[in-house]
Amino acid sequence: MIYSPLRRLRLFVSRALHRGSVEEPVNQTMAQLVSGVGQVCISASMLEWALTYLTGLIENWDDAKHREIYGNPGRPLKEYRNLVPRLEAFGLGSDVAQLADDARRLLAERHRVVHSMMMAETKADNEPLYEAWHARTDTTWLVVPEDLNALARDLALCAAEATVFANAWQERAERDGWPVL
Repeated sequence: MIYSPLRRLRLFVSRALHRGSVEEPVNQTMAQLVSGVGQVCISASMLEWALTYLTGLIENWDDAKHREIYGNPGRPLKEYRNLVPRLEAFGLGSDVAQLADDARRLLAERHRVVHSMMMAETKADNEPLYEAWHARTDTTWLVVPEDLNALARDLALCAAEATVFANAWQERAERDGWPVL
């Protein structure tokens, strides 16, 4: 019998509660999945801070403005995206837009990971198969620890790119004067 993702989720939770598996020790694969989701969250937070810092440095924000922007998920990317046309007009080229596009894509993937409900099934050869259901898109996707680690790495690399950009901007501004965009 084929069940919808929502029906499979209800069955999974019902069985887990009935068996008491919520209190059972977590197996190694599930521990890797939980660790992977945590790494994705931490790396996404690093990226949002790097975008906040970069944009705030360019726009000359005070500490209160940094806290306001960083304290609202999604806002750091929005503020940076709003800055991109002025950075391009300043002569910085397409890399500034590419950073925004990469950050948007990666943070959207983080959203899908974090806002999905995990479900477990068993493969024919008794290997655990973990799936997650994303309610907003009503899609089910295979959750693989290595994929979560790769996403966390890509988020961290994007944060590093934003930090390198911020450092270069600051060095140039201290040497040549702070430009007004």
